[in-house]
Amino acid sequence: MDAFLETSRRRNFHRRVAATVLMALIAPFGLVGCSDDPSGGGADFEGLASGQRVYDGTGFSLDPAQTADIQRQLENLKSDTGADVIAYVRELDADPDDTLDQVEDLQQRWVSLTGVDQDTAGAILINREPGKIDEARAGIFVGSTYDDGNVPRDEQEAIIEDALIPPLRDGDVAGSLTAGIDRLASDIRNGPPVTALDRFADGPGSTWLPWAGSVIALLGLLLVGTVFRGRAKPTVSQEYPTTVRPDQATDAAYATALVHRSAQPSGVPGTVLALATADALTFEQDKKPGKVDKGTVKIRLVDRTRARGEVQQAVWSMLAERAEDDVVSGDELKKIARGPGATKELVEKTLRDSGFVADGSGRRRTALAGLGVLGGALAIGGIAVATSGAPTMWLAVVLSGLLFVAGLWTAIAYSRFSVAGLDASRPWEAYRDGLKQAAKDNDESVDLNVALPDIVAFGLAPFFRKRLEAATDPGSDTPLRAFTSPADADYAAGVPVVLPWSAFSGVFVSSSSGSVASGGGAGGGGGAAGST
Repeated sequence: MDAFLETSRRRNFHRRVAATVLMALIAPFGLVGCSDDPSGGGADFEGLASGQRVYDGTGFSLDPAQTADIQRQLENLKSDTGADVIAYVRELDADPDDTLDQVEDLQQRWVSLTGVDQDTAGAILINREPGKIDEARAGIFVGSTYDDGNVPRDEQEAIIEDALIPPLRDGDVAGSLTAGIDRLASDIRNGPPVTALDRFADGPGSTWLPWAGSVIALLGLLLVGTVFRGRAKPTVSQEYPTTVRPDQATDAAYATALVHRSAQPSGVPGTVLALATADALTFEQDKKPGKVDKGTVKIRLVDRTRARGEVQQAVWSMLAERAEDDVVSGDELKKIARGPGATKELVEKTLRDSGFVADGSGRRRTALAGLGVLGGALAIGGIAVATSGAPTMWLAVVLSGLLFVAGLWTAIAYSRFSVAGLDASRPWEAYRDGLKQAAKDNDESVDLNVALPDIVAFGLAPFFRKRLEAATDPGSDTPLRAFTSPADADYAAGVPVVLPWSAFSGVFVSSSSGSVASGGGAGGGGGAAGST
């Protein structure tokens, strides 16, 4: 039992230190606007007298027999343990914070009146809600002998929550005081109740478990390192950024899949722009700009024979399925923009047929993620054991935390591509980086009419936003060809109409972004308070 008590003291020492530091930090702010009465105006304890330990200020909460029983219980507590405790019941509308201040004041007044030792004095206060029998606040305050010993702060809270409060929900004041005094007496004699977790922490948690957990975590880290080192690595050196497209035949959807290692939703709008550049379709105004939004576009399908390759044909089919009289509305375009759609199967098939996807890479990534989850589970369990009085368990917690981070990070970083795939992606990565750098440098040598499908497919449209908005301004001398209506179109009103970039981006390009919120006494001792 002594070992359990020592474990409990160690466990609560750190909590008290943290609470003390926090109180010291906020104390200067708490001084501002505080009233002179720390008890919230409820510190009027009438009729206190030496020798009387039970007070019913309500006149109806305790009958004479109950009062005598509780008085005898407190006298026995005094003779058996040396704890000089008083119990006070009254009607007062007070919250738990006020009750905590008031029960401390009650203990101090009891000490002042009787001259008992402040370090062994205690008080129990019940504030009953006026006019209600099943609502009350309860508080307990004990001297430093018990606050620093067998009745630490968390046990004081447990006395409130487990002993005093439950009977008060039924209006049973006598039952509340009896249960609270019994729990306090047991704590003073034996220490707080020892939970199964406390026993486990004092047994296996302090002997073999920390070392077993550490060994498991170390083996997991070794396995993570071994699997990750076995990943494919490119044999071609990283190329310098460039704005020159590696070739003119590769679809934008396939190019962005090489860069991102899988089919991307952005490949669809990139392909749509490629179709517009080839005059296979045209953009028209769908919803006109309003006060909140800048409108949207719709698409008029013009000539399917201008769609080149399987990816462009697949995107054309996606548009045709949602078209009415060869026109796809903005709302339907938003549905198409939610994912890669039919292009995913085509792109993935091309990647695999080209030998760019490594066999078994998915299983290895799953294994790495599983090791990370194992590390997280070990860390959570280890923290529970360590905070229950097994400080040596922190070694296993740290190693398990490292396994958690390493496992998940490597699972994300592990490329599904083979050596051939990584080598093939090098020039497209350099092209993507070159376009991005050109946007940052405001390099106008990049021809937007040519590069726009790639810019959108690579997800670089936000970097080019200012140039794109300027190039789709009606007053622009060189408007973007894809957003300029044909001169013979009925809706052109005699002159070419330039649709704003914002109308297209409102459908296909997302511009949103996310970002990844009891106490100690002035004279020593401690207390807790709670509510029904």
